Amino acid sequence: MASSPDSHLPAPFSPPSDRETASPLIYDLRGVEVAFENRRILGPLDLQIRAGDFLGILGPNGSGKTTLLRTLTGALRPSRGDVRLLARPAADYHPLEMARLVGVVPQQFSLDFGFTVAEMVAMGRYAQGGHGLAFRPKLRGLPAASPGLLRGEPRTASLRDDEVVAEVLSKTGLTALTSRPVTRLSGGERQRALIAQTLAQDTPVLLLDEPLNNLDLNHQLEIMQLLSSLHEAGRTIAVILHDLNMAAQYCDRLVLLEEGRVAAEGTPQTVLDPRLILEVFKVRVTVHHHGARPYLTPVWSRDQRLPSDRAAPRVHVVAGGGAATPLIEELVARGFAPSLGVVSVFDTDYLTAERYELEVVSAPPFQAFPIDAIQQMETLLEESEALVVAPVFFGSGNLELLHLALRALEQGHPVVFLDPDSCAQRDLAGGEALALTQAALARGARAAPTVDEVVRLLDQLVAGRA
Repeated sequence: MASSPDSHLPAPFSPPSDRETASPLIYDLRGVEVAFENRRILGPLDLQIRAGDFLGILGPNGSGKTTLLRTLTGALRPSRGDVRLLARPAADYHPLEMARLVGVVPQQFSLDFGFTVAEMVAMGRYAQGGHGLAFRPKLRGLPAASPGLLRGEPRTASLRDDEVVAEVLSKTGLTALTSRPVTRLSGGERQRALIAQTLAQDTPVLLLDEPLNNLDLNHQLEIMQLLSSLHEAGRTIAVILHDLNMAAQYCDRLVLLEEGRVAAEGTPQTVLDPRLILEVFKVRVTVHHHGARPYLTPVWSRDQRLPSDRAAPRVHVVAGGGAATPLIEELVARGFAPSLGVVSVFDTDYLTAERYELEVVSAPPFQAFPIDAIQQMETLLEESEALVVAPVFFGSGNLELLHLALRALEQGHPVVFLDPDSCAQRDLAGGEALALTQAALARGARAAPTVDEVVRLLDQLVAGRA
């Protein structure tokens, strides 16, 4: 039997510092599966959403994102498993009770009656015992926006329904459209009105299914900043997003779905891994960092850059100490297939190569390169269009790499030195590295001051051999 609609209604939650020990569970999903016509479309899946989470739900089309969200709202009952909301089965909640706990922005919404924007948004107050359609403000009669909702203050008699409606209209940029019929709104305006209606419910939990659909970039940012403000005020938020960079910049946790199952879960830094994105989305990306937050740029498809009967041009890179990472990322982005070495397995350049699943010759740190490592590097060089020497610090342990460059020149392989002018500052071998570099340049190696110039020279080389 359903419990009273007035029970179990918590105030908005304050995000704690440690979600695992200090945050109460909002949702707890265990072994959840959803099937239609004997075809499983979600699960088996375990997921926990804690108080104060800002969870981004990611995944390609058909991965089960909307099905998961509908399961959280109680609109879908799982075929197997258990969905609990505040430790109670979600199916036990009365619809009005659920509406006071959880506000939902669906992916698709149709309202063909001639309600004004203000009337539509006011419908969100019904769950809180508000006036609903009785709210019919005119533009000049709107009260000043109250900051109470975004600050997460408890509702009081003084925070009237019209004040809440006015506030969310203001925060979603709809005040000027208050009296316009919903049927005369654009797709983006309707989307904002739907978000405003959900915010007017004033619930501690918000679930949003692709709320940025049909919005231009300005309004996308406004909506995400509004959600961020609500999160900081104490709301628990789960949002389906297609824009991975939006998710990375605003969400503190991500869950990545693939074919109905959780492929990865954790912080943006953990989930937005190039190998994982390639596996799930079938797209190569480069991951950069802006402060503590990652952001992604797509890598050009080799199929788009090169004719189908040509393989990606191979280039071997002399790397070490992280000196080659920007070059490696740019080469991958421009459709090349770089290999690199010899480097230590603890080297930043090694980790970069590992992210992009590149061939790499590795060796133990702090000792001379083994003979087999040099032989592997020579084999890779034979298979490459050119050798590029990154601005590595050279000491007695890795001078063999410069000798290899000289041998490559003798055998007719093109060699490019990135930023050779700084070699003197990077020479820890008593001037021997500088002498070898100058010898290589004298024998025909090309000098490139920047990564872009390296790529330009390699493009010319590939075009000349086509």
